[in-house]
Amino acid sequence: MKKTITLLLCTFATSGLMAQGNTSWIAAGIDQAQMRDVPSQSSILRSTDMDYSQGTFIVNEDWYGHQNSTVNFLTQDGEWHYRVFQTENPGHELGCTTQFGTIYGDKFYLVSKQERDPGAKITGSRFAVCDAKTMKVIKEFKYIAQNAEGKSIADGRSYLPVDEHKGYIGTSNGIWIYDSDKMTIGKQIEGSGNPNADGYGELYYAQIGTMVRANDLVFAVHQQYGLLIIDPKTDKIIRTIAAPIEKETVKGQEKEIQRGFGSIVQSKDGTLWISMTQNTAGDGSALEYMLNLNPYTFKVDTVKIPLSETIGVVPNSWYAWTADGFCASAKENKIYWNGQPKEGSWFTGYQICGYDIDKKQFFQLIDLRKLDWDWRLYGTGFRLNPKTDELYTFLYHEFQDPTHMLARINNKGEVVQEYSMIVNYWFPAIPVFPDNAAPVISSDFPSSIVLTEEKPVYKLALGNMVTDEDNMDAAIVKSVSSVTPSSPINAIVRNDSLIISTTSDIKEYQEATITVRFNSNGKIVTKNMVVTTEEAPTSIEELSQPTLKIYPNPAVNSIQINIDTPAEIEIYTSRGTMVRKSTINPGESINVSDLSQGLYFIRIITGGKTETVRMIKK
Repeated sequence: MKKTITLLLCTFATSGLMAQGNTSWIAAGIDQAQMRDVPSQSSILRSTDMDYSQGTFIVNEDWYGHQNSTVNFLTQDGEWHYRVFQTENPGHELGCTTQFGTIYGDKFYLVSKQERDPGAKITGSRFAVCDAKTMKVIKEFKYIAQNAEGKSIADGRSYLPVDEHKGYIGTSNGIWIYDSDKMTIGKQIEGSGNPNADGYGELYYAQIGTMVRANDLVFAVHQQYGLLIIDPKTDKIIRTIAAPIEKETVKGQEKEIQRGFGSIVQSKDGTLWISMTQNTAGDGSALEYMLNLNPYTFKVDTVKIPLSETIGVVPNSWYAWTADGFCASAKENKIYWNGQPKEGSWFTGYQICGYDIDKKQFFQLIDLRKLDWDWRLYGTGFRLNPKTDELYTFLYHEFQDPTHMLARINNKGEVVQEYSMIVNYWFPAIPVFPDNAAPVISSDFPSSIVLTEEKPVYKLALGNMVTDEDNMDAAIVKSVSSVTPSSPINAIVRNDSLIISTTSDIKEYQEATITVRFNSNGKIVTKNMVVTTEEAPTSIEELSQPTLKIYPNPAVNSIQINIDTPAEIEIYTSRGTMVRKSTINPGESINVSDLSQGLYFIRIITGGKTETVRMIKK
């Protein structure tokens, strides 16, 4: 038996109307396509004791008009486990057209456009929270937001975990705040919504797309307004960067056109990249440039794309939202995209393009037309594994063919492995990679520092102080979680730097401990730093301008003193406690490797003369 559907549907999810009310759009060769039969859903479900931390999740739109969306899991050994959400949660399903998934901490978050596919028997959710290691569902939300009559006013798009306590749900009607402690959805961020009174109207108008957090701020793409910059502490929009208005000749007349933004990604260097749309109408057309934004200074640079047969523009999908084929490497300072012709391609692509940010060079990574069997990219198309830097790529033949394949492609454009799948109209949405590694703090991070009258402010760049092998280092959120109460020390993280200062004049010895916090995708580590403020302790002579010097200073393993005759030395802590006493000869080194980090005073007695000098031990 043959089944017939109107397949612009595969990504246009609705709660009763095809294409969310937009039934006038018809893609050539797709409308009323004759679809081949595929195995029933129940025939490929199986019980499993899977370790979902070792492998890759593939979130699927699945077959619109027939069943809800699904999640497949590919093990490290290359074995497929299909529809694992249903397998692990009998009687539960995702919603209709799940386009986004992400893992944060120990939770897996999945966002669907509606709660139920028209052909499904089970009502699922627009927003679902699972245990990332077991896939057991923890919480499901049929609605993200409702009006007074109980009807939905927000269809799901994306999700950004802001911190371990909350996240932002991107929808067709603004950004909604999810409380991950109480597991409740709260208010809408003011100024982010759809201007239609009921939040609906034209559903592919004024949508929220992708969002990123760049340490202090959240950056969210709004289809009409541009880039919303949000303070995550207050959940307030503090600034909006609109796309430019440019002149364009249309049918012989020059007109001013409001450009739009497509997607946003963060590259390894921490800067943000924004794709461009020709307008805000959501027709899929793109521009031959992208923007590079410094998230700290808001400086914007335009990077032109040399459109050619081997280099395409960055796609956008406001017409039927997906997470877009636009992402960054966590290992190299490069960005990649599903290269498209300027007019757009409606879900299909044949090449993956890239830009080497350091070298300022564009390149074509792979042209799928050169492979056998006429494979092409579907939808979002791919994402990079942050640990291996390989692209997990969705391939298919055409909409009417239920043959799909996943290909791993390395950063040289070579196909490393192909993974065939059982026949089904999967229409993959996005791969999601488990997060197993915790961030690691560099040994160069100081355990103690000293503030003096001469240097009352200390600044430490944090960019290279912490790494995470399976996440992007630039995305690690740094903050000061505590400072010793009642101490004269102020500590903040600003523009990816730790800044420590005193709140009053330094007149005596004081000590405080600050705790710096590193949050990498929900995995948190901390580092304590002892901060002292003082003049020389009274148990040691007040420092005059010394004639003797020690080097190196700061010291790590050993020091030398520029003496001409034998000398006695005494080393004191900043509290005045003697920790070492010895006699040295000219040119002789003093081993200090066993001393803790911090400030020391060295008293040098030679030729009947005594001097005291400061030493910093790193």
